[in-house]
Amino acid sequence: MKGQAGVEFMVLVAIMLTIVLIFVWNGLSTRQRVFDVKTNVEAQQLCDNIAFEINSAVKAGDGYKRNFYVKNEFFGVSNFTISVSEYSVFIDWSHNSVSSPIITKNITGAIERGKKYEIKNIGGGISVTQIL
Repeated sequence: MKGQAGVEFMVLVAIMLTIVLIFVWNGLSTRQRVFDVKTNVEAQQLCDNIAFEINSAVKAGDGYKRNFYVKNEFFGVSNFTISVSEYSVFIDWSHNSVSSPIITKNITGAIERGKKYEIKNIGGGISVTQIL
């Protein structure tokens, strides 16, 4: 009788352990999904901010001049690239990319992370230069 009770106890413990492991794994995968969503949201905000600066310069017209700063990281991601081409701003990193539309493709200069820039509208062309 004691042997059978021991076996039943071991089976019960194994079932309980399996249930706990399922809950833990589910929690970890949910946590990763939340991290990915937060990363994408912050990347999109940064991309939208850059697009806003460019679009504001276009809409304001000739003579517009303003300084802006591009963050060095978003939600812990510091290895990303920014590119502007064909009516869009793109941010790419190892796991994903986001984009925001802009209303011109007449842009000179490059935008990098962690730098301060001056944006100007000179005769309808947008010039982005790094400020030291």
